[in-house]
Formats: sequence, C-alpha cells, structure tokens
Amino acid sequence: MTIKLYGTSISNYFSTAKAALIEKNIEFEEVNTFPGDNPKVLALSPMGKVPYLEVDGRPLSETNVIFDYLEDVHPEPALYPSAAWDRAKAKEIIRTIELYIDFPARKHIASVYFGQPVNEALLEPVKAELEKGMNALSALAQYSPYIAGNNFGFADIEAYFQIRFACMHTKKIYDWDLIESDSKLADYINMVGERPSIKSVDAILQRDFAAFQSK
Repeated sequence: MTIKLYGTSISNYFSTAKAALIEKNIEFEEVNTFPGDNPKVLALSPMGKVPYLEVDGRPLSETNVIFDYLEDVHPEPALYPSAAWDRAKAKEIIRTIELYIDFPARKHIASVYFGQPVNEALLEPVKAELEKGMNALSALAQYSPYIAGNNFGFADIEAYFQIRFACMHTKKIYDWDLIESDSKLADYINMVGERPSIKSVDAILQRDFAAFQSK
C-alpha cells in the first residue's frame, strides 16, 4: 500500500492527519499542497480542502473519514475505543471540537493568518459560539487521563491541534486564552504535547507558521 498525504504543514488539520499516520506506524509520503480551486487539487479533494490522502492512486478527503479508514486498515495500535458506546463518545468529542470550536474560530482566519482587518460584525457572534462550544467540550471531556478515557486516540490528536488553533485566534482577537482559562484543559494539552508524535509534528507546524507570517 502506497499512501501520500497532501497538505501544508501550517494547517492544523494536515498536522492532525500526519500525527495519526505516525501513531499508526504507517509509512507515507508528504506532498506539499495548498487548498484551493486548482483543478489538480479538486480532482483529489472535491471541496479543495487539505488534508487528503492518495492510497494506491485513489483519493480520500476529510480528516474524520481518514481516521475511520486508518482504523479499519490498520487496527493496531487502536486509536478508537473498542466498545461501540465509547467509540461513539470519542467521535462525539471529535465532532464537537471540529464544529463548535475550530469552525467558529476559523471565521477570523483572514485576520490571524493573513493580517487582514478584524471583521467587527463577527466579534460577538463568534465569541458566543466559542463559549458554547467550550462549555460543550467541558461537559464531554473525561481527562482520565485522556479526553475520551483511559487511552490515547484520535480524539486527543484532534483536541490538541484544533484547540490550539482556536486558541491562537481567541488570544489575538479577544485576548482570551481558551486553554489557560480551564486548568484541566491546560494540564491535558501540556501532557498530550509531550507525546513524541505530537511534539514532532507540532514543532514543524510552529516553525513553518512563523516563517509564513514573517514573509
């Protein structure tokens, strides 16, 4: 099986998929690709998003779909809980982070990533969405010690990269540190950040993002 991972190292979702592949001990090739409407990108990722995989020449997009595929074809080490209910709860956490924390924060990406003026009309609605999302996460997160239970898994990879991404936005736009405002979350993020796969991928993300912003 030949796997290529397309995307850019400054993308939190690319970093998520990359860390998942590393955790699964799967060999893969990175192909530096920016999202967009380039026909070559759209041929493999219909929404023009990154990351996406090419597996033996066949394309697969959407990070949570990639998680499911990797678990099916490489069940060990398991990154989802084995029990159906526990697996569903882990996926509930993943979707909550994706839809109600990452997605609202992303509405300020033009200002945070590209230096454009802050859209004043978004300030209050986005903050309200984020507050609701963080409350939902607080209700779902177990921190025992991992976010979905006793074992490290996809939900932890998702939480680390997406919550840190959102936090970068809230610190810049609202002077609000999403992570440090919740001591349990802060301790958890620090713990996950010491995991070798996470630490190595995040170091590249931070290095390349700093270079990107300095241009």
